[in-house]
Amino acid sequence: MGYNICVREKIDNIINGRVGKLIDGFFNSQFYPYVAAAVSIFAHCLDLPVLGVFLHAILLCVSFVFCKNTLVIVPFALLCPFVMSENTMPALGYYNTPFRISSLVLCLAFAVAAFSFNLIYYGKWKVIFKKAYLTVSLSLMSGALVLGGLFSEDFCLTGVLISLAIAVCVFLPYSMLVNSTEYKGKGSVKYFANISVAAAITVGTFILQQYCLHDFVTDPVAVKGFLKLGAVGPNTGAAIMLIALPMTFYLIYVYKYGFLYYILLVAEVFAMIMTYSRAALVVAIPGTVLVSFILCFKNKTGKLGYWITSGILMSVALALTLTYKETVVKTVLSLFEEGSDSGRIELWAVGFENWKKHPIFGLGMWFLPRHGNWYYSFHCTPLTYLYSGGLVGFIAYAYHRYKTVRLVFTAKLNSKRVFLALAVLATLLNALLDLGMTNPFHLLYYSTMIGLIECDARAVSGAGDNTAVNKSNDTAATPRENSEGL
Repeated sequence: MGYNICVREKIDNIINGRVGKLIDGFFNSQFYPYVAAAVSIFAHCLDLPVLGVFLHAILLCVSFVFCKNTLVIVPFALLCPFVMSENTMPALGYYNTPFRISSLVLCLAFAVAAFSFNLIYYGKWKVIFKKAYLTVSLSLMSGALVLGGLFSEDFCLTGVLISLAIAVCVFLPYSMLVNSTEYKGKGSVKYFANISVAAAITVGTFILQQYCLHDFVTDPVAVKGFLKLGAVGPNTGAAIMLIALPMTFYLIYVYKYGFLYYILLVAEVFAMIMTYSRAALVVAIPGTVLVSFILCFKNKTGKLGYWITSGILMSVALALTLTYKETVVKTVLSLFEEGSDSGRIELWAVGFENWKKHPIFGLGMWFLPRHGNWYYSFHCTPLTYLYSGGLVGFIAYAYHRYKTVRLVFTAKLNSKRVFLALAVLATLLNALLDLGMTNPFHLLYYSTMIGLIECDARAVSGAGDNTAVNKSNDTAATPRENSEGL
């Protein structure tokens, strides 16, 4: 017993010492997401994914040891998959060598050991699965998918396993963030905003690389053919940048010289246009214009700079549109011409006809691949829950949507929750025409955002175990928001 106490004291001295505090400060800083992004860009562009995973694993393990704040895991979760390039995908057999496999297994072993240390040393294992506001609705939604296809001829173990994987991706990050994050009000939301921006820069770099390699081809069909970004395709890449837009707006809103982020926001929109992703563009372009207009009246920090910057950039955009109006019109029309739905309408019709045979539990998550489709989603989240999970799945999904809306308004609104809610809304609107909440990337973003929304609602309303700390941090960090309430 005395030996264990001695070991604990030595660990405490290391973690709470000067070096330990510096390490903790780095991983909790706004700088760390960009370091993680730089690692992914380096590994991706040079086709060195194993080295990229190794560097990410080092960062992750160190953060697990020295950081109590669960939020520091998010940069790894959202940025590490980008180390893969289109030339190093698993399907190509790139990792089928003893050295590469053993390297990845070693990284995984160290990550699991460091994660276990984090759970035990900081006592998180006691709370990470504690019931939170959305626990029941997420459980019902996940359970409905697992049961999807029950009594159908397409019900199979593969579909059940996919449903369980979806449940883990959406439930585990949410539960951990809500129950074990050191929520610091504006600081935590800025941290996630910078992660989103770092991910958008990463995707944008890959898009630029591909266009340079293909002489900036402008044909939408050709673009879709070569715009492979390793871990994601053009549509998912555009969806990641779509989520970054509201969070970039948040940085514009909170910083004194935030209007400079408007340049980055325009670059994000331009990169999305270059993906020719209709699902993202129909949300991004009108949404960007609307929020830009609203901030002209709501933004109180650096308002003059915001007006000047937005005015100049909008004037440049208008001038370019008028100068190249024929190209612009042709490109826009090509997105909505016959066949531009990429088979979605036909897919929905097939789903409806087969769903009528099994309306209660649906067709299961493996119906589409068994019938020749490349993916298990119907490219529309509500229809996926209806067709794959039946009426049971659709009702569970609708109930979860109701609970998330209530969560946003459960405490007095502030800018943090508004911009997070806008990011969630952008995700859900995109999910009406895309993979949505059956794609790991979408799910990790979604669970992180709803987790932060709940953390903020708890801090403002005075609920939760850490309420006193959260409220004091929030008040100290955001006096302007407390007074204006956005």
